[in-house]
Amino acid sequence: MGRIQQKMIVRRCSQGHNVRIHKNTTPGLTRVKTYSDGTEETLAYPSSYSYFVFVDGDIVKKSNSLKVVEEFYVSECKKKHENGHGRILIGKHHLINGVATSQEDYPTDSNTKKEIQDFYDKRNINYGSSETKTELLSRIVPNLHINKEVSQHLKE
Repeated sequence: MGRIQQKMIVRRCSQGHNVRIHKNTTPGLTRVKTYSDGTEETLAYPSSYSYFVFVDGDIVKKSNSLKVVEEFYVSECKKKHENGHGRILIGKHHLINGVATSQEDYPTDSNTKKEIQDFYDKRNINYGSSETKTELLSRIVPNLHINKEVSQHLKE
């Protein structure tokens, strides 16, 4: 099978576990990803179906329905941790690099630098190791409505 360059991760676990929903953009091909530590992950895309759930190195569910795979994904996440987001709800969640994020997930000044870095790491957001807590928090921008913070987002 051939190597592919692109992938489409629809959703990743917000707690950092290896649970993902993929859009099947390249049916029948195999993708090998080499991580910075030298480990490799091989993903053989199914020959059919629009979506699939990948858990700890295995495809465990395939479907043409995003709703079906998302419900399965949520159940797999529940096996690994208790504080999941459930299905994506427009207006309540948004995706940051495939990770469902609600307003209460954003770090604040009460979080430690390590907790803020963990938030960024789980969402594949790059930052410099020498960045201070204040610098890390400066990427989070409040959305105001009549001088009241109504939501937050990350700077592009």
